[in-house]
Amino acid sequence: MNKTVPKRNVSIIMLKFISIPELNFSESWKFGWEKINCLSKTDKYLTLFWFLGPFIYLIERDPADLWLTIICLVFLARCIKRKDWRWTSQLWFKIALALWLFGLFSAATGPDPFFSLQQGFVWIRFPLYAAAAQVWLAKDRDIRIVMLLSILIGMLIMCGILIAETLIEPKIRLTWPYGDLVPGGYISKVSLPLFCVLMAVAVSKKNKAGMFSGLIGLLSIGVSILTGERTNFLIRACGGILASIIWKPKFIMFSLLVLIEVMAVLIVFFNRPDLSNRFVKQFVNSIPIINTTDNNPYWGAWRGGIQQGLVAPLKGIGPSGTKNTCKILNTDLPKWLPGKNYCGNHPHNFYVQLFAETGIIGLFLGCVMFGSIILSCYRARKENFNCPMAATAFVVPLGFFFPIQQFNSFYGQWNNLFIWFAIAFAMSQYQGWRNNKSFLK
Repeated sequence: MNKTVPKRNVSIIMLKFISIPELNFSESWKFGWEKINCLSKTDKYLTLFWFLGPFIYLIERDPADLWLTIICLVFLARCIKRKDWRWTSQLWFKIALALWLFGLFSAATGPDPFFSLQQGFVWIRFPLYAAAAQVWLAKDRDIRIVMLLSILIGMLIMCGILIAETLIEPKIRLTWPYGDLVPGGYISKVSLPLFCVLMAVAVSKKNKAGMFSGLIGLLSIGVSILTGERTNFLIRACGGILASIIWKPKFIMFSLLVLIEVMAVLIVFFNRPDLSNRFVKQFVNSIPIINTTDNNPYWGAWRGGIQQGLVAPLKGIGPSGTKNTCKILNTDLPKWLPGKNYCGNHPHNFYVQLFAETGIIGLFLGCVMFGSIILSCYRARKENFNCPMAATAFVVPLGFFFPIQQFNSFYGQWNNLFIWFAIAFAMSQYQGWRNNKSFLK
C-alpha cells in the first residue's frame, strides 16, 4: 500500500531558507496571518490593502497617491470614532503639524496664496500616513515582517522591469514603468528599509540567509546604478554600508561584501562608459558646495532658493512658491553669493527650500521634525537591537534627511510618496511611546 506523503508548502520552504533566528520569516508569515484573521473586518481589509502598497507603487503616481490618501482618511475616521488621539503626543507629529500650519500661514500671506495653499495643504497626509502605519497597521512585528516580504517582491519586480529596459532600450536614464525619470526612487527609497535589513544580515550570518541577502542586495545596487539616478544611488549605497556595520557585523564578511559590490560597480562602469562619466566626472563637477560657478545648475537651484529666503527670511513665500518667484529675482543680488540662479521647479534641497518657502521659522521646525523622526527610529534600535529591522530603522530617515545632497521638492507628490512610505515603515519599528498602555485595540 502506497503511503501518501503530504506536499510541503513551497513558500514556507523558501521563507525558512531566508530566515534567521532574529528574523524568522516562516514563523512570522504563519503568526502574522493568524493575527490578521483575528482583526475586525475593517482592520483586516485595510491591512491587506496596506500590503498592496509596494505593488500599487509600481503602477503610477495617481494610484499610489490614492492608496496613501485612503489609508489616511480611514485612519482619521477611526481616531474620531474611538476618540483616541494619544499618538499625537509624539514630538515628531506635533512638529510636523506645526510645520504644516505655519506653511499654510506662509502660503496665505505670500505672493501666490491660491497656488501655495494647494501645495501646502495636501502635504499633511504624509505625516498622517506615517502615524497610521506606526500606531495602527504596523504595530505588530509579525505583520511588519509580512510587509517586508511584500516590499521584497515589489523590489524584485522593479529590478526585473529595469533590467528588461536596459536590454531592450539601453539609455543613461531609465524610465520604465512610469515613463519619467523616477524608477530609481522606488529602488532606493521605497525599498530602503528592506535593503538595510539585507545588508545587515549579509555581513552577520555565514549561512544561506546571509548569502541570499547579499545577492539580492548586490542585484538591487546594480540596478540602482543602471537607473542613472546619482543621489538615489548614493542614498542606497551609503545607507547599506551604515546598516551593515551597526548590527552584529563580521569584519571578514563585511570586507568581502564591500569588495564584491565595488567590483560589480566597476564592471558596470567598464561596460557602460556613459554611466561611468555620469557617476564620476559629471557628478563631481555638479556638487553645489564645490562648484558654485555660473554654469552649474545644481548650485544655481540652491542659490535661487537662498536668495529667495533672504528676501522674506522670517516666514518665506509659501509652499512651492519658489517655482514662480525665482524668475523675477534680481540676479545681481546678493553680491556676496557666487554663481547664477537656475530657476527650475524648486531649489532641490529640503533645507534651502524650507528656508525659501517657510523662512527661518519653518526651517527650524523642519530640522526639529527631521531630528525627532531619526531619534524615534533610533529608539527602536535601543529597545530591540536583536531585530535587524529595528536596529537599522534610523538609517532610513537619516539617509533621506541628510542635508548635503540633492533633493526633490519637499512638497512634491512623487518624492513624498516614495520617502514617507519608507519612513512610515521605519517608524513603525518604534512602539515604546505607548508606555505599556493599550491603544486602538
